[in-house]
Amino acid sequence: MSYAITGLALLAAVTLVNTLLTFAVIKRWRATMATPAPAAAASGPSALAVHEGDRPPAFTLHTPRGEVSESSLAGHPTLICFLRPDCGPTRESLPEIQRWTEANTPSGAQLVAIISGQPPETGPLLEAVGPLTELTAIEPPNGPVAGAFGVRHHPTFVLLDADGTITETGIGQGSLPALNLLTA
Repeated sequence: MSYAITGLALLAAVTLVNTLLTFAVIKRWRATMATPAPAAAASGPSALAVHEGDRPPAFTLHTPRGEVSESSLAGHPTLICFLRPDCGPTRESLPEIQRWTEANTPSGAQLVAIISGQPPETGPLLEAVGPLTELTAIEPPNGPVAGAFGVRHHPTFVLLDADGTITETGIGQGSLPALNLLTA
């Protein structure tokens, strides 16, 4: 009988401690949720090294059409997409990229796709983007062009006007309004 009373007392003590800990966690969670987020976190993912109004950094890509550099893109609005094959948001953004390309390339706009990864894994993404543009290039993760633009997240988009000035940037699927506006 004394074992039963001791067991019940121990169970009551454990339940009381559990209840107190639960209330402490809830109180801390509420305090955390009531605290405003820092300004840097409110602006979204980490910023790129390039900004609207800038000129793109110097770069050279080897594409099926030949060498492409920032100076060779001048004269045409250009969407530069930094993509990664193992990235879900990259795959989800492909229909938006295709719609932008179909709406804008007839008027002279260009799409440049830079795929970050090693050749064996980049195959399916290269096949998906290949019909949209001949201006595709594969570079290793954190490659030189991605580094020059400050790309740390995929997909990343940089829209250039015909003068070669950056008019818009976006990080992540749905981050570039130009993809939805269907105008270059």
